[in-house]
Order: sequence, then structure tokens, then C-alpha cells
Amino acid sequence: MRRGFLCSLFVLVAGCAEDPKDPQEQPGSFQPGLQYAGAIATGNAGAPGIELSAPLFPDARVFQVFQDASVYPALSEAERAALLDDVYTFAQLVPLCAPTHPGIKQQVPGGPPLTQAEIAANYDEVARCAYEDYGAKPYWVPQHVSDVDVCVATLGEDWRMPTEADVGAFDESDFAFFQATLAAQQGQDSFPLHFYYSLDVYVRADDGSLALGNLVPQTDHVVPLPVSGAAMTELYLGNGQPIGLRCLRVASPAP
Repeated sequence: MRRGFLCSLFVLVAGCAEDPKDPQEQPGSFQPGLQYAGAIATGNAGAPGIELSAPLFPDARVFQVFQDASVYPALSEAERAALLDDVYTFAQLVPLCAPTHPGIKQQVPGGPPLTQAEIAANYDEVARCAYEDYGAKPYWVPQHVSDVDVCVATLGEDWRMPTEADVGAFDESDFAFFQATLAAQQGQDSFPLHFYYSLDVYVRADDGSLALGNLVPQTDHVVPLPVSGAAMTELYLGNGQPIGLRCLRVASPAP
């Protein structure tokens, strides 16, 4: 992440984090559930089918300036794109947080893959570290989410914001799987960890607008955003229930 641009742009920034090391890939055969880099993955026969990323969290020390709804519209297209330099991914947070959170276990090159229990423990610790140590919180400017392809810019070309069609293609067993997989360990489900486990997500609606996706079972899974008009350019805090930005990757069919 390049921090220099926004460090000079916003004087309210308390500090700028250094670039993390590149995360190691988890070796071994695929197993459904939480993945080392933070995604929830479904699939079988040793290959993922659908991957839903861990939430992408902006650095609140930078994004707090958008509590004033007039700030975002004044930014250039380049400045809006540069905001993503101050967004944290799960894979970046693992090596950043490990030195101060001994519960995090990093993958050792050439070593055995982490167990599901170890990955789940990492998830809890990264959730806490993201909020407490790096000010990484699920507070987005909805218009920024709509204007900039956050998923591609932060995770790569094969990731995208979930669409209404994607959500419509899930069945209730998929939603139940997401909910069961994103369950904090006993005693670890209090503030602020619940932000990292929320399944309220931004979705691209069929008409091209942003919508609210709810990926838990037995509910209306795509509904209108709770904000519109000028509030779209303001930091959305959600009264304790902010909307997360998770990205979707679908495995290519076998040739």
C-alpha cells in the first residue's frame, strides 16, 4: 500500500502504516471453509467453487474526513483511486499483526498447512488487531464503493463485488454455510470482532446501483441501501451495523 499521497492530502491522518510483507500461500489440497488469506470458500473434489473474501477495511484515520459529505465529491478520479492505498486486506494484516498478537500463526514456506482451528484463531486475532491497532474499520463512503472497482484494485482481476445475480444464485444451504463458517470462537464474539464476521455486504444490483446484501439464511437477501442522495458521499457508520465490503471469486470451469 502506498501511503505518501494520502498522508499529504489529509492532515487529519494520525500516522501511516508501512507496507506489509507479501503473505505466503497456504499449501496443500483445498478444504472448504475459512482460508489462510481470509476468504470463505465452498467447493468439492479438492477445488474451490465460490470464494467470499474477508472484509476490506479502510483506515479510519484517513476516511474520517468523509464525515463531511462535501469532501468526497471534491476529489479527482485519481484521488478517489488513491484512497485504496489506505485499505487493508486480511492477507496484509496477518504479517502486520503477528508480532503483537502471538495468537496469529503464519504459514511457514515449505511447512504443513494450517489447520482450520489455527486459521479460525487467526481470523479472530486479525479482526481485533485490525480495529485496535490499525484503525481498520468497516466504514465506507457508499459512492466511493460504487465509483471505484475496489475488489480488483485490492485483491486482483479475478475478484469482484458480489452482484444481485450472484446472491440470487445462492441457495439457503450456501447462506447457512457462510453463517456457520463466520462464527467467532467461543468468548471471542464481542466488540469489535463482530464487524469482521458480519454478512451485511455491498452488492451491485441488477440496475447498476448499490444495494445491501444480507448473506445469512432465511431473510431478504438483497434490499435497497439505507442511504441515498447526499448521504452517499458521507462515511456510513450504520449505527453499529455498518455494511462490509467483501469480494467474490468464482472458480473457472474445468476445460
